[in-house]
Amino acid sequence: MKITDNDILYAEGLLLKDGESFNDERREIIKSLETVDVLASPGSGKTTTLLAKLAILNAKLPLENNEGICILTHTNTAIDEVKNRLGVYGDNLFRYPNNCSTIQSFINQFLAIPAYIYFYGKRPLRIDDEIYNEAISKEFFNNIPRRLRYGIQKQHIDITKIRFNLNDATLVNSLHGNPIYKNHESDSYVALKKLKESIMEAGILCYDDAYYLSLKYLRIHPNLKEIFSKRFRYVFIDEMQDTMVHQITLLNSIFDDTVIIQRIGDPNQAIYDDPNATGHWDINKDSILQISDSKRFSRKIASVVQNVCISPQELVGNSLIEEIKPRILVFNVDSQKNVFVHFSRLIIENNLHIRDSNVFKAVGWVAEHESELGITSYWDMYKKEYKKKIDFDHLKSYLLKGNNDEGINHGSNFYRRRILRGLVKALREMNEKNDGKYFTEESFLRYLQENNEEVYDKLLLNLSKWCLKIQNDEEILSDVTSFITVEIKEIFNWSDISKLNTFFQEKSEDVMEDHQIKTNVFTYSENEKDVNIEISSIHGVKGETHTATLYLETFFFDYDIKRIIEYLKGQHSKTTAKRKLQNLKMTYVGITRPSHLLCVAIREETIDGHEEELKTAGWEIEYVDTVK
Repeated sequence: MKITDNDILYAEGLLLKDGESFNDERREIIKSLETVDVLASPGSGKTTTLLAKLAILNAKLPLENNEGICILTHTNTAIDEVKNRLGVYGDNLFRYPNNCSTIQSFINQFLAIPAYIYFYGKRPLRIDDEIYNEAISKEFFNNIPRRLRYGIQKQHIDITKIRFNLNDATLVNSLHGNPIYKNHESDSYVALKKLKESIMEAGILCYDDAYYLSLKYLRIHPNLKEIFSKRFRYVFIDEMQDTMVHQITLLNSIFDDTVIIQRIGDPNQAIYDDPNATGHWDINKDSILQISDSKRFSRKIASVVQNVCISPQELVGNSLIEEIKPRILVFNVDSQKNVFVHFSRLIIENNLHIRDSNVFKAVGWVAEHESELGITSYWDMYKKEYKKKIDFDHLKSYLLKGNNDEGINHGSNFYRRRILRGLVKALREMNEKNDGKYFTEESFLRYLQENNEEVYDKLLLNLSKWCLKIQNDEEILSDVTSFITVEIKEIFNWSDISKLNTFFQEKSEDVMEDHQIKTNVFTYSENEKDVNIEISSIHGVKGETHTATLYLETFFFDYDIKRIIEYLKGQHSKTTAKRKLQNLKMTYVGITRPSHLLCVAIREETIDGHEEELKTAGWEIEYVDTVK
């Protein structure tokens, strides 16, 4: 197969605006059909480049011998982007023999579920962290003797984090963590091992269990590598820097050298939510293609950020973006509360507040520190962000209006989904299953339609009413509770529903995690000009583009900017220091978000003696006033 200039013209017509075209670097990547690593600078439009290649391949399907194309990403959002941007011009990629999915979904479908069937003779009930955490916590308190529970809790062992070591099935603290007990004969270790095994045997798996089972399965069936390699001719892995060691190990175990594998990403942006998580992209130095220019930020921003990373690569800024000199905002103890005010004034001064679709954010590594700098040192009202929850401990939590973007953008569909999740959670609490599996929202509706059409119709009508009531801030807890304790109870012939007592309690504090992030907005007003600055962790802004970004110095075993001040001065040096490497990755992700204005807030003590070299490197230094 060959990709021609005419093919690229076809892709440009699908994906680019009139008059735009792919440059030579991107054309070479689109045309390449060899195993290669593609290194992309922040905001380089690498996804559009990959989509162009996929649109062209989609038009050339099917491949010889009915071989397939495998596209792997890390988030469902990325999969949705492929679907939405390619539309019908990418339909074939989602049909057999092709695959377009997250790595987790791929592993579940092709390895973990077959492995579970092989070892246990049945399909798993669920592969889901929240369901797993709920189940193992419940079993721990119900089935582990109190004296052992006390000892385990005294050791600060998080039951939900216990995993099987990928190589020998011993228990470890998280997939890449340390053994939880040295003595495998101790009562506590034996009890936890039995607990972990019983949850797995019951068919409730966390995401990490999928990798454990898959690798165990592959060791027994090494011939699967040949089968996978015949099935998929091309494999594309997006955001390769986010691929963790166990994922890489597994992918290397199923694809041989006959498969064309293209890995796309930016190794300088490899940061993980789990402190024990590690990734290792062993870049093939003999086969590299690069996208060196960024469409996201100006040339002045490119100049100062290109050395604040582990592996420097030439960054070429976007000449069409207005040039605003990057700022260092120097503060002391008396002025640190005014950093956001100073940043806001710079936004207004440069007329960024009147731009369409403007986004202003302040980001920091550490949310709060008991004695040193955290985000709260700059703004007392900051609340730590939480991962979005979809399952809760109490029914009321499923029935609140909330204030997040999903509720606003999707309205009744969002509330409908949440109510159904609440009903399904009640079924799970009662251990109610359908054909040996826990109900999902879809399977529950289907079950009602097939087995009790009257209740099904009543539920659909109620869902409409309940969604409207939520929208109008009306209470529906009693209505939904009644539906569960009357209609659902009768359908499943429950004689005792005491297991639901805790679930029905009028508590909803856990739902706050779902909406916490929206409270983190600093508002500044001046002469009828308003600026809203969203405040976030670095993890929270990964992949985003802002009009202006303020990076806040915080303390993580030391002051993060102090640790890497030489890099901000353009003086890059290789390092093996673990903290410095981690620091460079975090800072790089944070300071490569803005299109127009980059500011870094630094303590006086950090910058002292470095001022002239920082100016030479392209920074403008301003001192934050102590008076608002």
